[in-house]
Amino acid sequence: MQTEMRFLAGKDPNIQSQSPLGDVIMRAMAEHGGGGAWNVAGLRVPGFRMMAQHEDDERAMFRTAAPLPERSQIVMDKAVVKVGMQRLTFVKDIMAAGLTYTLTDPLSTTFLGWNAINKVGNAQRSMTPSARTENFMPGLTESRLPVYLTMSGFELDIRTLRMSQRLGMPLDTAGIESATRAVNENVEDAAINGATTLDGQDLKVAGYAAPGLLNAPNANTQVLTATAWDTTPVAATILSEVMQMLAKLRADKKFGPYNMYLGSDISANLDNDYTTAAPQNTIKDRLLRLEGLKEIKSADMIPSGTAVTGVGAKVAIVQMTNDVVDMVVGQQPTVVPWVSADGFTFHNLIMCVLIPRFRSDYNSDSGVCIGTLT
Repeated sequence: MQTEMRFLAGKDPNIQSQSPLGDVIMRAMAEHGGGGAWNVAGLRVPGFRMMAQHEDDERAMFRTAAPLPERSQIVMDKAVVKVGMQRLTFVKDIMAAGLTYTLTDPLSTTFLGWNAINKVGNAQRSMTPSARTENFMPGLTESRLPVYLTMSGFELDIRTLRMSQRLGMPLDTAGIESATRAVNENVEDAAINGATTLDGQDLKVAGYAAPGLLNAPNANTQVLTATAWDTTPVAATILSEVMQMLAKLRADKKFGPYNMYLGSDISANLDNDYTTAAPQNTIKDRLLRLEGLKEIKSADMIPSGTAVTGVGAKVAIVQMTNDVVDMVVGQQPTVVPWVSADGFTFHNLIMCVLIPRFRSDYNSDSGVCIGTLT
């Protein structure tokens, strides 16, 4: 169960029994049957009913959590949902494949740790189960991932809101949608290029970074021929180099399924014909016939290299299994609202906790191979 951050502001464990929020939760659960109301819609209905009953009550702390009228807040929520998974390619594929790790309380989790375990012991063949077996102790290599927030904010001033209410005009949700797209783009960029700070440096907490696809730990590398991948592609060379990349993954005992990601310019070049003879097919069609290669996709966050020559462009192949990559999911993009101290400005934060996690095994074998056009 994910934490719904919108409602944390009204929850004070020290005076829970005195707060109308306690009644809100109980009523929501009763009205919707059991625990199925632990979501925005389920809590909002009785919540705003309680707000109306406690209009002048100083204990009505639920107003702190949702300062806007119910219909206005719903409009904002729908704007976030409308944007949904826009601008996400690699991240969407990871989540669609079920490669996720859920954090139940992301605000209280600053690091996620795990161990890589080496292969130990040997199986033996015996005619009796009483035969003595090998005693062994596995080796562990610890890894840690900082659990950071991805955020983008916007504001509504009181006059804009009141004018909208007086004239019956709908709230302009363009800012909300733009902020949500900015969050999505930031998440996709981190998944491909690694998380960075505003000045472009690697985001590190206590020495631990959050790498992406192109700088995944212990990733295999491959030199690609730039002139073969350009606007007049050499199909046979491309096929040979992709096969070499797959061979390196198999040598690391990563046998698929694989997805291949490349920049939009290079991806367009692969739409050229592999052969003009019947049956006619494209270079992508031919590559997808390689064993284990399931998808070839364009991701515009992947560098396409210099103009014309494409030197420096990247091509990435990744095994889509959770021992190679998954998404740490603490919170989907959510509107977190609050009111300024003077009460004249409604602040809103689009916040999420979606963090890519790339793993290699104890022997530093990786399910990622990065090709660079030279």
